[in-house]
Amino acid sequence: MAAEDGGAHHLVRINRIQLALVPLGAAGWGGLRSWRAALVFAAGGAASLLFWALHRWVVNGMLTPSVRRRWLFGFLVLAKLALIVLLLRGMMVCFPSEVLPFVTGILLFSVSIVLEALWLIFRPD
Repeated sequence: MAAEDGGAHHLVRINRIQLALVPLGAAGWGGLRSWRAALVFAAGGAASLLFWALHRWVVNGMLTPSVRRRWLFGFLVLAKLALIVLLLRGMMVCFPSEVLPFVTGILLFSVSIVLEALWLIFRPD
């Protein structure tokens, strides 16, 4: 759901950066390590995309005048962080040798935000 404010296009661009980085990273991990590392990276990238969608939904829900709804969505932010921890823990148990590709895939969330920030430094709207 796109917001109607001026920053909505930045959220969409961050999502597009993530979508572009998932196949590039999977190809890189596949070339550097193995097909299993590429698959685990792609799973981390998919989790990153899901976390980004959840983040956008939660932040959109927090932008309300209702204090009760703000608190509810504030607690959902904590639930999102707990979900990340549980997912990382599960991958460390199931694929202990492939933790680095998975964590790198999860970090696409952060990398795409940094790339968008760099874009705005050199090409302000």
